Amino acid sequence: MFKFGVLIFLAFALAFALSSIVVERTDKECKRGDNKLGYFIPLKKCSFIYNMYLKRKRGAELSRDNTLYMKRSKSVRINKKMFVCCEEKEKIDQAIDNLFNEDCGRFEIDKIYGGRYVKLMSRPWMAILNLKHNYKNEIYICGGTLINKRYVLTAAHCFDEKELFLLRLGEHNIIKKQDCDEDSCAPPFEDINIERIFVHEKYSLETRHDDIALVKLSKDVGFKRSISPICLPTTKTLQQKVNNIKDFHVTGWGKTKFSNYSNTLMEIIVNQKNRAKCNKSFPKYPVDSTQICAGADGKDACGGDSGGPLSQVVYFNGYQRFVQYGVVNFGFINCTGEHPGVYTNVGSYIRWIAYTIATK
Repeated sequence: MFKFGVLIFLAFALAFALSSIVVERTDKECKRGDNKLGYFIPLKKCSFIYNMYLKRKRGAELSRDNTLYMKRSKSVRINKKMFVCCEEKEKIDQAIDNLFNEDCGRFEIDKIYGGRYVKLMSRPWMAILNLKHNYKNEIYICGGTLINKRYVLTAAHCFDEKELFLLRLGEHNIIKKQDCDEDSCAPPFEDINIERIFVHEKYSLETRHDDIALVKLSKDVGFKRSISPICLPTTKTLQQKVNNIKDFHVTGWGKTKFSNYSNTLMEIIVNQKNRAKCNKSFPKYPVDSTQICAGADGKDACGGDSGGPLSQVVYFNGYQRFVQYGVVNFGFINCTGEHPGVYTNVGSYIRWIAYTIATK
């Protein structure tokens, strides 16, 4: 039955398949001469510095502060194109503020059906990504989360030697044409075309660090009961709270005891562990503050859950909301829960997320 469901799923996928989508590394981080962090980008894309450059080129006199600011931008010419260390602070701060003011993370119930299945439409931010291996005749799935009307957050490793050919929102059971429970039926799922994919510029499969990516959709998504964004830890208070959260929800269509993927969206509860425990389990991949260590006996994220959320209900902007604290990164292949799993700490990448949204 599962194989039949996958065939139906892929038939829909092929109808929406695009020409090859380039996976892009985001701009490199840099430190300006005044020790402010920025991104190394072409001069013309850094509006504040470029406007000062044009004024000076026209013969206008710049203030001493502006002249010094330009000097500290460390301009470099590469292949006849001028690059600068661009702060882009205002755009980033505005993007963070927009994320904070999203109507996000709403839920009707935060409990799990039977300890496994998620109630219909209770996790409306969930996205399912279908990927084709570049060198093998194999299909993979990853999870992701809608974070605003145009972007889906996921893991960078989902795109290692793989091409995304379908992103679906509003899905619950992948083998049913329409999802219903005893109370109601969900609107049809939506298959969304992809505009661009952004992988963190420092991501490395060798270290497993900076395992985070954003998928830009080809159009704005209309929110409804079955499709709406999850909240992100956009403030220092929310980011610091992660260390005191005892347990998290992990949600996805990943591998089960009986099949490679679950037909129905599932969820488990995992407990936060000391990072030293993950370092003991994974000595080749040191876990640091940009990652979260979590697990539970007999429970773990598994193949197909990659890129999905590690979340918890907390107070966000004065209301109880689901906030995504982590992205499924890696763990043991047998997924027994004997060892904890590692998750990318979303709070460590809020400025990267905001910068990408604001400038791309």
